[in-house]
Amino acid sequence: MPGEEATRTRGRAPRLRLDDLLGELQLHIEQVRGTRDRLHGLLDAVVNVGRDLELGQVLSRIVEAAVDLVDARYGALGILAEEGRGDRRLARFLPVGVGEEQAAAIGGPPCGRGVLGMLIDHPEPLRLRDISAHPAAYGFPAQHPEMRTFLGVPVRVRDEVFGNLYLTDKRGGEEFDTEDETVLAALAAAAGVAIENARLYEESRRRQGWLAASAEVTAALLSGEPEGMVLDLIVRRAREQLGARLGSVALPVPGAARLRVALARGPGAEAHRGRLLPVHDSLSGLAYAGGEPVLSDDVQNEPRLYGSTLRDTGLGPAVAVPMGTKVGRRGVLLLARAAGDPAFTPGETAPLRGFAGQAALALELADRRRDAERLALSSDRERIAHDLHDLAIQRLFATGMTLQSTVRLERSAEGEEKLLRAVRELDETVEIIRSTIFDLRTHAEHNHGTGHADPDTVPPPAAG
Repeated sequence: MPGEEATRTRGRAPRLRLDDLLGELQLHIEQVRGTRDRLHGLLDAVVNVGRDLELGQVLSRIVEAAVDLVDARYGALGILAEEGRGDRRLARFLPVGVGEEQAAAIGGPPCGRGVLGMLIDHPEPLRLRDISAHPAAYGFPAQHPEMRTFLGVPVRVRDEVFGNLYLTDKRGGEEFDTEDETVLAALAAAAGVAIENARLYEESRRRQGWLAASAEVTAALLSGEPEGMVLDLIVRRAREQLGARLGSVALPVPGAARLRVALARGPGAEAHRGRLLPVHDSLSGLAYAGGEPVLSDDVQNEPRLYGSTLRDTGLGPAVAVPMGTKVGRRGVLLLARAAGDPAFTPGETAPLRGFAGQAALALELADRRRDAERLALSSDRERIAHDLHDLAIQRLFATGMTLQSTVRLERSAEGEEKLLRAVRELDETVEIIRSTIFDLRTHAEHNHGTGHADPDTVPPPAAG
């Protein structure tokens, strides 16, 4: 009947509205629960990132936390290179989700061009539905996994961009949304604080290490250790401080525009020891000629090197620091890291320059020590010559005169002959002593006149 049908319809309508409200409430509860879970995840990530003070561990934790928070398949942290360091805009690239074998098949890390470069030029969050469709996309190299969705956020340290977080391929085929961007931006802010703390800790530890190394070298210098031992100590401590694979000291060859590697330490050091380096076609030579540190991000592809022994040795970043000042350089201290290691930074080369100055001081003190030894030897020779002249010769001469006067008193021919023979032997002894005195005084005058070490054993300082 029409009345009963209307009553049933009115009864179903409130039930439908109630079901809709319950559905909306359930959805809201799930959203709140999801938001709560993400907030807890973000809080845990922030705590984990700031837990470690070792910079390498902090950077790895940041990328891993970012991948987990936004449920991405791949992630990476690109650390910006300093300006003026060539075409490479990313000094380091720390990926997550790509295995070592796959990374090796892809080739070297990205330089920071294309979409990655957009974040460098415009450090603001960037979300893309399809990274390949963007006008700035370069495409992927061979063996690179396919990636579609993209989310990038800059990481700032003290209001300066330290690097960028790159996330790709949200799991489930979904796009990165505004909430993902907000969560990742919050993580990036916390990461900036953690990175700053780790850098301060690393700087403090490095400064303490340099102070200890300098004190050790100073003690060796004051104790009169041979220059070779002091230089070896300097190279060993410099390698330890900066994590270098190779350390060497090159000294100038007198009368030639070349340096000779006098000392080398590290794997494969034998290939470098004793090598002659051209002044204008080697890092050590360029540092020696210019009087300033010379850095290279990768010696394997360094255009300033021609036929250098640094190539084809598994070495990468290198720095050469002159030992001394512009007006008195004594040689060059060179350090090189393994291929793929981070490049040397100005913060690392600043204390290294002062440390290299201690190597120059070691050579200078060795020169002065040799001069002092020569002067002491000359004084000894002068004293011996004086004693021989004033004491030995005069006594021998007096003895000879006595014997000669005794000849007149001797009555037998045999006795007279013996006395005359003794006089002749005394005369010959006097001549030998006089010749020795002459040689001693000649050497003494020569050493007093030069006052310098042998140029064939210790290279002289080079003027700038």
